[in-house]
Parts: sequence; C-alpha cells; structure tokens
Amino acid sequence: MENNRLLPDTLPSDIELLGDGHSFQDTIAAMLTEVKGFSSFEPSDLLFLARHMQAYRARKGITIFREGDQNCYLCVLVTGHISVYKEDQGRETKLLGTITPGKIFGEISIIDNLPHSATLVAESDAIFLLMNQESFRQCTEHEPVLGVRLLGLIARLLCARLRSASGQLAEFIHI
Repeated sequence: MENNRLLPDTLPSDIELLGDGHSFQDTIAAMLTEVKGFSSFEPSDLLFLARHMQAYRARKGITIFREGDQNCYLCVLVTGHISVYKEDQGRETKLLGTITPGKIFGEISIIDNLPHSATLVAESDAIFLLMNQESFRQCTEHEPVLGVRLLGLIARLLCARLRSASGQLAEFIHI
C-alpha cells in the first residue's frame, strides 16, 4: 500500500523535507538499517515502513516539537543531536537530555494521541525520519505482524525509559 504523501502539516516551515514514500524508500530503508532497534526487521519490512515515512532536515537551533503540540509522530534520529526540554511546575525550562543518532522519539504521542510532553530542539543540523499517526495506523492494520514488531520495539523503548526514570527518582525519595 502506498503512503499517498501523508505529510505532516504542523512541522515548522523551516524544517526541510528530504524525501518520502516510494520515491525515497530505498534511502529511508537504508537509514533504518543503521538503527539498533530495527536490526532484527526483515529488509522487506524496512521497505514497507520506509514507504510510510518521510525524511527531514532541521538546522541547528530549530524547534522540532513544542511541549503541548498536538501532532502525533514517531521519529528516528539519523544524524545530529536533539535536546529535550520540559517545563517544571514553576514554568522554568529544564534540559532533560539529548537524543543521539539511532534513537527513537515522539513515540508516546503516536500511542496515546496526547500532546507532546517535551520540547525538542536541534542542537546541531539533524536528519530524522518521521511517521505520522495515519501511516502508523496503516502499518499496524495492513501488516499486523509488522505492526506487532513495531509496537514491541516501542514497548521496549518505553520500558527502558521508565526503568531509567524510576532509578533517577529513587535518589529523591526520603522515607
């Protein structure tokens, strides 16, 4: 099934589309092979996913998502670094961490359909792959085995993040 150019309309206008769908699928699939989480996926599965993704470039300093944005995307960072910022209860912005090449981001919003929980800023020129929610739905509905593998990848990622966060929080618990 072809993607029909389901491009996001809520990304900042200064983020450059590099390619998408069938016309760029081999390049996107090659980018996915470099991502550890996709190493066990079959080449045909990567091509199917690639047809449902777009590749973008964000220049240094560009905000990719803002905390509270309603868009739902699963993204994979190919090159560059992206900083993750979150407002605390006092509305002060705190740096939570940095996303490095090969990491997945934005996956929470594609699962729960809620606004982004953090702001993401390109700390260097960055190339990332993006799958919007409709494409994610198509992948899981039309290729259920692939959908289960993709959801398993997301579940493992979320579990790792939860374990890390609970380990960090343990230092602040005083009974």
